[in-house]
Amino acid sequence: MKAEGSEEGQVEDVQRIFNEMADEYDHLRDLWYRYTFGMIDGVLVRKFRHVFRPHNKPLALDVGCGTGIQSIRLASMGYKVIGLDVAEDLLRVAHKRSKKQYHDSEFLVADAQSLPISDSTVECANCCGPTLSFVPDWRRSLSEISRCLKPGGQLLLEVEGKWNLDLFWEIVNAVGFNFLGYNTSLSAALSHLVPPWDVGHLIRYSFKLESGESVEMPLKLFSATELRRELQNANLVEDKRWGLHVVTNLVPSTILHGSNPSRLLRLTFGALAAVETRVNDLWPLNALGCSLLVLAHKTSGQRTGPTT
Repeated sequence: MKAEGSEEGQVEDVQRIFNEMADEYDHLRDLWYRYTFGMIDGVLVRKFRHVFRPHNKPLALDVGCGTGIQSIRLASMGYKVIGLDVAEDLLRVAHKRSKKQYHDSEFLVADAQSLPISDSTVECANCCGPTLSFVPDWRRSLSEISRCLKPGGQLLLEVEGKWNLDLFWEIVNAVGFNFLGYNTSLSAALSHLVPPWDVGHLIRYSFKLESGESVEMPLKLFSATELRRELQNANLVEDKRWGLHVVTNLVPSTILHGSNPSRLLRLTFGALAAVETRVNDLWPLNALGCSLLVLAHKTSGQRTGPTT
């Protein structure tokens, strides 16, 4: 048993939580995650296209692959895919799905802080979910992904954003005696607004499962400035950024996480999402989402990110 609060303990917490979610991970019906996964899938398809070469497939890496949703998308586009995750129960689902669809994918239990991949061998990498926000030494993880990428290789990365409307909803919720179900005290909600403003903080996020059970996860939040800086430190250059749930979060996220949304809520969300997809790559909206989705590429210089 690892000490509570240690890096090893945090990895074990995340592993346990996602293993417990394995049976329902692919059955999340809420508006929030369906929209998020749809946006990621659209960017993945548009940005990672390549000339199909059946006998010389480029290698793609999916860090924090879960049940293989994005791994299989990459494989269907002609990549040979290696999917990595700490939750072996999720990987069993991914392997079964990939085998059923005859895709060229391999799934391994691995920690994002130490990737079992050779240097400069990967054409593109996906790290969404948002995996990096759950990793204790996320700087090392970014450095590891950069190490694996070929110069010019692309990375699609999703992280939890610091600045979003949930900050406002948490305060409203605390004043209103938790009527929105954020389970955050007023002092905790207000503490998110104090300096430094360009660095995200670590929170304990309460995630509600389809079964109704709530589980807490340690979660690192990122500001757009911080993320761009840390990517540069790992020899990764940001090419484009989208803010996810920057407009749709006009509805509190706790409401959007409900598994049986009403017709009115679906219509409202659809209208907000239609607006968001037109503007979420524009500044400042691309810095204010609940999630930040970033497309980056590896430079040809020597790695400068952390190695320990």
